[in-house]
Amino acid sequence: MIVVPYNPWRKAFIRLGIVLLLGATGGGFYLYGYKSGVFVNGDAMTERDRLQLQVDDMSRQIADLEQDLINSEQAGALDRQALDEVQGTIINLRETIAQLQEDVLFYKQIMSPENNETGLMIGQLDLESTGDPGRIRYRLELRQLGNNDNIISGYANVNVLGNQNRQEISLPLRTLAADVDQIDIKLQFRYFQNIEGVMELPAGFEPVGIQIVAVDEGNDEKTVQKSFAWVVE
Repeated sequence: MIVVPYNPWRKAFIRLGIVLLLGATGGGFYLYGYKSGVFVNGDAMTERDRLQLQVDDMSRQIADLEQDLINSEQAGALDRQALDEVQGTIINLRETIAQLQEDVLFYKQIMSPENNETGLMIGQLDLESTGDPGRIRYRLELRQLGNNDNIISGYANVNVLGNQNRQEISLPLRTLAADVDQIDIKLQFRYFQNIEGVMELPAGFEPVGIQIVAVDEGNDEKTVQKSFAWVVE
């Protein structure tokens, strides 16, 4: 037999100490993890907020740049349109000036008997849109200068110059106007004669000008020619 001292409270104290130790250890780990998590989450939220501010700022910059681009494109389109209008006005003014100079010369020759220039003259050419694509109304005036006792008798050739399929071509008026049935358009007048009607341009044809050759086959034979730019009113 072995005799040992008997202490019924000792085991209870040991068990209580183990429980307290485990509780203290677990609580310490919990507090450490909680604080670490709070710090980590706090840093992440701060970084998230900072990045969000950068994203918002960049989005605003992109929107401003896109608006600037739209404004620039619109301004460029308006500038191009204004330039085209100015160029068209300049062309029309040049044509008008040239026609006025011809009119002045015409009346000078009529009012000045000493002027030696006589006979057939190519006058004004007017082109006017009909509102239908490819259909153009035309009017060509031919005149007699000087002595109007004579009668101009001859013919005129009218050809429209342009491009089709990247090639330069010349189309006689007879192929474009239904009311012209021959290449040599007959002339018979004392003062002036108008050649007018409606021409219909073929698809894909881009006109650039009109060339006219007129021939007087009378006593004083004379051939005159003139070219006009394609300007449609």
